[in-house]
Amino acid sequence: MKRFLFCIILALLPSIAAADTMTSNDIVNTLKRNNMEVLIPMYEKGVLILDSKNTTNNAMKLVRNYAAFADAEAGNAKFWYRGMPTQQANDFINSNYSRIGLPPKSFVGIAPKFSYVTQYISNTEPGVVFEFGTDSEGWLFKQWSVDHPCQIKAEGGGTYGLGPSGTYASCNNGPNAYKPKIDNLGGMFNAWLANNTITAKVVYVLANRKL
Repeated sequence: MKRFLFCIILALLPSIAAADTMTSNDIVNTLKRNNMEVLIPMYEKGVLILDSKNTTNNAMKLVRNYAAFADAEAGNAKFWYRGMPTQQANDFINSNYSRIGLPPKSFVGIAPKFSYVTQYISNTEPGVVFEFGTDSEGWLFKQWSVDHPCQIKAEGGGTYGLGPSGTYASCNNGPNAYKPKIDNLGGMFNAWLANNTITAKVVYVLANRKL
């Protein structure tokens, strides 16, 4: 039995080694095949580096050379995260990080736990996680759920939906309601991105190596 297991391990060694060893050309070509060309300059400048520990034969993972990668609760969160599929991520980057798309009937969630958000991209739906930095701990929660009555979902440390089907309805109720009423939270979020009240950067990439 031990010899049988040893033979299996030996057979797997080449593929295990290949999982965490990718040349620069391998990485660039994988980004191209995944329609992620916009990320190539970040990789070439050393902003994004290969996460060799978690890269596999099927999925290439890149991480930012420096980021918060926070796992906070909404009430004291300074950083928020969103995972976007490739085309949505490309559009956001090409807008100079100034506008997140808000398609009809979309939720467009952001959460303060990086580890929670990463589940929304996968090898079958590659994409990018963005980190949004605010002025101070609890700043965004104060804007929406202290100064105003916007309710927040419990998932991921507290999740706001920026889109038309997001979590804005409660914002229009009670004595601290928005007046005039708002149609979504994304309009405010995009305005903060445009004037750099909130900053954004790529912190995690998952690309399919089999494409």
